[in-house]
Amino acid sequence: MLRARLSDALKDSMRAGEERKVGTIRLVLAAMKSKDIEARPSGNTEGIGDPEILQMMNGMIKQRRESIEMYE
Repeated sequence: MLRARLSDALKDSMRAGEERKVGTIRLVLAAMKSKDIEARPSGNTEGIGDPEILQMMNGMIKQRRESIEMYE
């Protein structure tokens, strides 16, 4: 499950002192938490699943790539 893998990656990055990775993973986890909260009114109390997490992450990647192109 992606949720568990992200949590483990955060812990490992924190132990290794990799600040950039920690920041990136925290950003993804915050967006995931936001999507979980958005899904609650529709009866989804367990949070979004892996397909929704992947879709969210792909959207985040696309958004950042577009920002990079704009600033270049």
